[in-house]
Amino acid sequence: MSTPEISYKPLKMIGQMTNLSEENQAIMVSKSVNDQKTIASLFVTDLPFTAYSALKENIPIVGYMGITNQYSENLQVLHPDFAQLLQKKKVNTVVLVYNSDVLDPGFSHGSDKDLSGSLFSVFFAVKKFKQLLNAFDRDITLIWTNIKHQFAFEQVITLDDLEKKHPDRTFTSLQNFKSQENPFFDCINLTENSLNRLFSHFRLKDAITFYSYHADQLKQYEFVFRSVCYCHDGDKLEKIKYTDTRLYLRVGPFFYKRIMVKNAHDQFEEVLKPWSVGEIRRDYGTDFIKQITRYDSFVNKPNNSAEYQRLITSSHNGIVSNLFNIYHPVDWEPVAGEWPVIEKFLRHIFTACNVDGEVLYEFGLDYIQLSYQNPRQRLPILALVSGERNTGKSTFLDFLKLIYGANMAILDNQRFNPKFTSHFAGKLFVAIDEGHIPLHDKTTKEMIKNMATGKVMWLEGKGSNAEVIENFTHLLFCTNDERNFMQIDSGENRFAVLKVPSFRKQGLKDDPDMLEKMRKEIPAFLNFLHNRQLHYPVKTTRFWFPDQVYVTEALQVVMDNTKSIIERELEEWLNDSFLTFGEIELNYTLTDIMQEVNKYSESKFSKSRIKEVLAAIYNIKPGKITRYIYFNIKADGETEELNRIGRCCTFYAKDWMTEEEYKGLFPRLKKKEPQPPDN
Repeated sequence: MSTPEISYKPLKMIGQMTNLSEENQAIMVSKSVNDQKTIASLFVTDLPFTAYSALKENIPIVGYMGITNQYSENLQVLHPDFAQLLQKKKVNTVVLVYNSDVLDPGFSHGSDKDLSGSLFSVFFAVKKFKQLLNAFDRDITLIWTNIKHQFAFEQVITLDDLEKKHPDRTFTSLQNFKSQENPFFDCINLTENSLNRLFSHFRLKDAITFYSYHADQLKQYEFVFRSVCYCHDGDKLEKIKYTDTRLYLRVGPFFYKRIMVKNAHDQFEEVLKPWSVGEIRRDYGTDFIKQITRYDSFVNKPNNSAEYQRLITSSHNGIVSNLFNIYHPVDWEPVAGEWPVIEKFLRHIFTACNVDGEVLYEFGLDYIQLSYQNPRQRLPILALVSGERNTGKSTFLDFLKLIYGANMAILDNQRFNPKFTSHFAGKLFVAIDEGHIPLHDKTTKEMIKNMATGKVMWLEGKGSNAEVIENFTHLLFCTNDERNFMQIDSGENRFAVLKVPSFRKQGLKDDPDMLEKMRKEIPAFLNFLHNRQLHYPVKTTRFWFPDQVYVTEALQVVMDNTKSIIERELEEWLNDSFLTFGEIELNYTLTDIMQEVNKYSESKFSKSRIKEVLAAIYNIKPGKITRYIYFNIKADGETEELNRIGRCCTFYAKDWMTEEEYKGLFPRLKKKEPQPPDN
């Protein structure tokens, strides 16, 4: 045999058996096998081990976990301990030994279980095992054996059962696996014959062959075979319906397949993938397509309660439409309990204060509670910023992902694409991790604004038609850029920017198991939210909260550092004008402003651009034609006052100066300002 060199390690004894993989008992070897120098034919059965009678007869038989399960981890690679055994004992033939019920489909009257499922699992498990064995050593012969199926009806299932019934002949027959006339075992040489022989042995080729073999069990009951429901009417086998139609749907003229995939947190998420009608017809036939559920369009109706509906029916003017809800049900059930890890974590994330000094922990709880209980309510764009490492920003996204599953998309900048939106359109939460939107990227900036406030958005993928769906997106940013992760205009109320400190600064230890601990507390946390009264119980703005609640220094930093050139020039010029002229109010026409700003700026701005910026960002517009005083600096540096007529924009010193500058320049006026009454 030509095999790779593998170092041999002595086997550890555990009672009568040797377990080469104690942690999951993947391989079990008898002491007699371990003691043999060479083994010509090695017999292999699945675990749990049921061939102790064979050990007493010194039959070289071992247990290999998973040879009846195509998804077994032990079939990803040939187990190294098993490979070591093959090489050390110089094995020529591997004989797979299966129980008599291996051919039994497990039929139960009234069940919709697909009877081919368990048979296919064994078939593909053997196929994988054969591929692994061939890759290890092509010279090793592989034999399939199973106790004949009829013994199962006598309650003879395992080798131990068969030995009790036929003690004199069982193991003689087992070792005679080359004979086609074996009285106790069905034997197939899988090295000399293709796997089609095994496929036929399972009667998987067609429903008629399958029914003929199992007719004594199936009789005239309905049964499912290879995703189709059949029933024998006494004369012939009739096809009743297809069970796999639940995996497909048609929305408008397009077909989709529902596929379950695991996300990064080992949660299953349902994904809709476009599927060719030609492929469906090839797999199932034309009749199958007629039974696929049809919907007229997609719809987005978030609901995290027991009232969730996948099918939304609308009726208007006598037209009834069936709509497929792309929002997914949330699987968690609230249960009373404690949630100390979640509480500690959220207090850390929302430890920032607004400009009034209020800690935003209650704001954070309200944000999560509103998204869960009232998912259609628009909320501000939540941006967690910090230039430090190990702050928990990304963990917060993962925490929300645990709760909302497929209703949340965590993207990077590249995947946050204004053109193709099918991977995030309709999600309740869209999070951009390590997000940074360049200042010149106006298209993405406008998309973000529209996602935060727009009533609809386009659901569009590559190669598919775009559809309009309702938009209830809650946007989140996590970024290390505290100063300019994107441009936020002055006065913008869409953003809640919170600076998150590191765990170390908060005196907290980094816990690598924190997310898993929080997962266990989610039912208790949701129960808490279900019974909690909102801290801000009244909706006062389109984003529910009063604007001042989430105005923070971190927000102001981003606003100040992402101003456009024209904003900076205007603010510097006006600040300088108030300091120079010492007036509390200044009036300028758009022409005056254009001339003054362009006088010293490297960039040149048109009057229309200045008018647009003043109106959009500062809410300042020219008034009616009136007389005004124009303050000017002459060539010799002296100031002069000129009387002019025009449509002026009025500016006030307190809006363009710092508080210190304002107090220093107008101390007397400051004293005369009315004071708020005492409460």
